[in-house]
Amino acid sequence: MTFRSGILKSAVCRILLAASALCLAPCACLFAATATPQAVAVPAAPKGPLLRVRKISESIMTSHDGRTYRIVVSAPSGPPPKNGFPVLYVLDGDAWFGTAVEIVKMREYEKLAPTIVVGVGSPQHFFFDPARSRDFTAPGSADPDLDASEVGGADVFLDFLDKRVRPWVRTRQQIDPARQILFGHSFGGLFVLHAMFKQPEAFAVYLAASPYVGFSGKAILHEATAFQSNPGRKTPRLLVTVGELEASPSPALVDDYRRYFTEHPEVIAGQSVDEAIDTLFKGSADKSDKRADIRAMVDRLAGSGVNASFVQFAGEEHMSSAVSALNRGIPFALRPDLGPQGSPP
Repeated sequence: MTFRSGILKSAVCRILLAASALCLAPCACLFAATATPQAVAVPAAPKGPLLRVRKISESIMTSHDGRTYRIVVSAPSGPPPKNGFPVLYVLDGDAWFGTAVEIVKMREYEKLAPTIVVGVGSPQHFFFDPARSRDFTAPGSADPDLDASEVGGADVFLDFLDKRVRPWVRTRQQIDPARQILFGHSFGGLFVLHAMFKQPEAFAVYLAASPYVGFSGKAILHEATAFQSNPGRKTPRLLVTVGELEASPSPALVDDYRRYFTEHPEVIAGQSVDEAIDTLFKGSADKSDKRADIRAMVDRLAGSGVNASFVQFAGEEHMSSAVSALNRGIPFALRPDLGPQGSPP
């Protein structure tokens, strides 16, 4: 029995092994077919990093009149370009600093100069600091919805930027003094224009996105007219941008607010949704055309010798146009000066 049992087991094992071989044969053929070595093109390793590592730092700075600001700096690592790093100063830093940094990185990847970004924001991390209405408006400004103490501090703020922030950055970074850029949106865009009209030599490039030209009886347009006779008008470059849908709110934007107010009635203080909508957007569809006012101002400046350009972004509203302005404005500032450029084809 033992002998026969051994023979039987041996036979069964041979049968199972044969069956296994038959089952695995197709797989073996497939493996043999796919395992054939093939020439694969391997891209050459880049000779250097495609993007510099960036270092982020934060500091609290106080102006001479006791106002505090949060200064955030994003600086590329490694040696600077031949003449130093360009520097982009971003107003409303809590709102637009992050976007500016990402666009600077994208443009660096596309071989524009690595650039330091400096965000000027709020110690409380407000998306929009309530103090911006004071910091970004010229002396003598007036607004029916704001007290006199809430406007008119632009010259003090400009002094803070020019005498405190810029020297502070200069002592800590290797910068190119000839490539200093100022960006602001809305009230910030209004300030950018005022800064250029008052102190054109402070920055090489001024990026004014959706400036609030209607503020205080369109006073900025009078500043622009006076600037046309200033010999310094030929010193800086200016890009002014606006969204196509800024003259009045788009139906989609109104619907966004309508849904929000319906879901959050606590934020409209007892008003009906329609009343809240009317209050929020009052004056948006005013008798003046913001886009036309801005374009006419830029045309007059260009006619007087200012290196001024205007761009309108199709389909963009007031807030979204700030992102488009950074995306257009950063390469405008970093590329060689090719003279006034209008809307792209």
